[in-house]
Amino acid sequence: MTIDSLSASDKALLEQYADFLIFEKRLSEKTREVYSREASNYLNYLNNKKIQIELSKAEDIESYILYRRDVDNIDERTTSRVLSSLRSFYNYLIEEKIVPSNPAKLVQKPKDRIHLPKTISKSEIDDIFSAFQEDPILGFRDYVIFELIYSSGMRISEAVALNVNSYRKEERMISVIGKRNKERIVFIGNIASTALEKYLAEIRPQLISDKNKKESALFLNRRGNRITRQAVHKRFHELAERLGLDATVHTLRHSFASHMIQNGADIRSVQEMLGHSDIKTTQIYTHLDTKTMLTQFDMFSPLGDEDD
Repeated sequence: MTIDSLSASDKALLEQYADFLIFEKRLSEKTREVYSREASNYLNYLNNKKIQIELSKAEDIESYILYRRDVDNIDERTTSRVLSSLRSFYNYLIEEKIVPSNPAKLVQKPKDRIHLPKTISKSEIDDIFSAFQEDPILGFRDYVIFELIYSSGMRISEAVALNVNSYRKEERMISVIGKRNKERIVFIGNIASTALEKYLAEIRPQLISDKNKKESALFLNRRGNRITRQAVHKRFHELAERLGLDATVHTLRHSFASHMIQNGADIRSVQEMLGHSDIKTTQIYTHLDTKTMLTQFDMFSPLGDEDD
């Protein structure tokens, strides 16, 4: 779908909605892109059906979802995302007094299947952290980034957004700005704090350039500027491929949460550390732990197959 067939007024409405998501809702860039794209697709669908947004109903949303399933083959998870996007769009239309109510709230979300996040074992984590010896400058910087992500569960976007003053050495705490600009405090262990302090004392000064002496970013690229999320993804991908691991940077965050649950951490604490607003998002890791326990049971249970 494209916005080429949209009227000038619809395009203006989408631009105003995009501004609303930025300045009023303060959503992440990724979420804004999804919400704006889905609103555009929906308006395009209504135009093709000659339905005015002011007169649209829940039945039109249901028809749209059926259309997306037929044409784009969307699954339950994408369907839920579409509905969330349309509920947001209609909320904006209510505020602008374009529609009187939110018909998207009348459409029931499909029940998602449980999608277990990919994790790696503690030994594979050790393999990753021991693979940073070829490049003592950029390699050590990468090691610190990945160690912090695994040690605290922070997102990659949060890690690259850290500033030097985000770290509180005495308390071994880091101030993280998460989704919707919410600040939370994460704690790091001795290994991570020792590595971070070495990076600050020995490695970062070698990366900072004369013209960027005032750069506040914690993690720098070879030019002395803030490292990008794409660059970190690329470095990790190269490393994982070399080690033969099926993993991404986000796998470190998933593994942190899973290993915390396995070691006895309570679900509320893990929720706080991950920065989840809804505990249901965190509960997925209890499914992972149950799966691990079942595997261990099958391997070591005295009730297993015996030779008679």
